[in-house]
Amino acid sequence: MKPLLLTIALLFSSPAWAEYEQPSYKVILEQDKFSIRDYSEVIVVETEVVASRRGAANEAFRKLFRYISGNNEANLEISMTSPVAQTLANEEDEIAENWAVRFFLPRSLSEENIPQPSEAGVAVVKLKAQRYGSVYFKGTQNDKNVSENLVKLEAFITENGYEVSGLPVYAFYDPPFIPWFLRDNEILLPVITNQINTENLGGDKPE
Repeated sequence: MKPLLLTIALLFSSPAWAEYEQPSYKVILEQDKFSIRDYSEVIVVETEVVASRRGAANEAFRKLFRYISGNNEANLEISMTSPVAQTLANEEDEIAENWAVRFFLPRSLSEENIPQPSEAGVAVVKLKAQRYGSVYFKGTQNDKNVSENLVKLEAFITENGYEVSGLPVYAFYDPPFIPWFLRDNEILLPVITNQINTENLGGDKPE
């Protein structure tokens, strides 16, 4: 297939991550590429690496993939999910660049049957339910894209009666073989209602 035809086919095909299970959430508010979501409690397998933001996922991926491929106490193969997520591990020190990188475990795997990792530095962690503001964008997660979208997300959160309550979570939906211009990405910020929304816990902006 000629390069142009291949590009057109990729553009109109289903995204590579569409076949993978994703974390459950309820949409509270949605405007274009921005949303406020309530995420359910979820269990992840994660590892921490000291690296740049862009290098952290690549460095951690192999360890996490070995875990779901059977490098665990039960020698159990676990289905791949989407996205791969990362956030700074130490909320009090944004300079350290110690990143927690995560795979979400499938909902079909009950908590009591989740095997412990065999490899040092890999852990099974339960994340509490959380409300997030999110922004979606295509392309690479280079510093310019991330910075611009983070600023826009913060503005969206403030305009809709919420406050940022934690550090960003960066979510990668596509495998490396997907062309950079087709990759799907999100940035999520944990939020709480501010005084504008204290009487409106459903999260909708007051009239």
